Amino acid sequence: MKQNPKQRLRGWAVFLSLIITVSMTFGMTAYAKTKGNDFVSRYVTVNEKQMHVVLYGEVNETGQEFADQNKATLVMLPALGVMSPHIYFKPLAEALEERFNIVIVEPLGYGLSDVTAVDRTVENINEELDKALEELNIDRCILLVHSISGVYGLNYVLEYSDKVEGFIAIDNTVYDKELEEALAMEQAYMKQAVKEFDDLRNTFASVEEFKKALAENPEEYGAELPAITGYTYSERDREEFLQAYSLCCNESISSEVDHMDAALGTIVGKKFPDSLPVLTMVSGDNAAAIPAWETAHRDQLNLETGKHEIHVVEGNHYIWYTNLTGVVNHIKDWADKNQF
Repeated sequence: MKQNPKQRLRGWAVFLSLIITVSMTFGMTAYAKTKGNDFVSRYVTVNEKQMHVVLYGEVNETGQEFADQNKATLVMLPALGVMSPHIYFKPLAEALEERFNIVIVEPLGYGLSDVTAVDRTVENINEELDKALEELNIDRCILLVHSISGVYGLNYVLEYSDKVEGFIAIDNTVYDKELEEALAMEQAYMKQAVKEFDDLRNTFASVEEFKKALAENPEEYGAELPAITGYTYSERDREEFLQAYSLCCNESISSEVDHMDAALGTIVGKKFPDSLPVLTMVSGDNAAAIPAWETAHRDQLNLETGKHEIHVVEGNHYIWYTNLTGVVNHIKDWADKNQF
């Protein structure tokens, strides 16, 4: 039976495990300490566009930099199509902020960042990330990636090697011949879903009217907050989540989906440098369902003589949703071993 746009929208949200979140700033201020939350919301200018980033950790008086420069900086990059990187990463950021200075990046087209018409190629996305880090005066960092951002992250490591001192991959997207069919199906599904989401939004008189409908009946539109075991989002989180949700599936995301197969082609045969500390966590559910998924992750690493390690961790693609403690413990243990 053919699904109507609302049903497909809800199905897509489930397909993406409801990875929809956004960081809270309802003005165009460059810096705002959000009351009642221990994070700083900022915009940085990248190619004349405003990119939204969220900082967890103590900042200096200006709100422009972290106060403790001796702590390693962890930069979190989202999966493809995440409506609000901030909310989806927020439980993980809060669990790690005592150990690291944390930056959650909402790339252009995501969350509260501006939309861009620039093609969403690996090269362009990584150039924008690099400019954002420069604006934040971050010279070196640990990249934490999830899903498709693992493709961008591996390329970033090889292109900007002097700027990355560690790498954490949470069920990152990998290439293997055996995975081609599944990834092609995902790309086709997402192309259609993005278009139908935008078509549905356009049936409303304005984005504000669409947001109002989302708030009144989130289940109908697949706009529920992510379900994180042991974590409760606030009403403030819900408001910013709905703001981000109402803006998602724009031309930037559509372009990124279109470039998905080309992006995968950029990592064929590539491996992480032996000297770079790398922690890879693979979803136990995915490893059990598709053995090639784990094998392809191992193929990116040198587990014999490199500073690399891999763990199959219980949970689905969004491992920290149901196993936050397990993910955090692996990260802290790895950081201890590598003196971060």
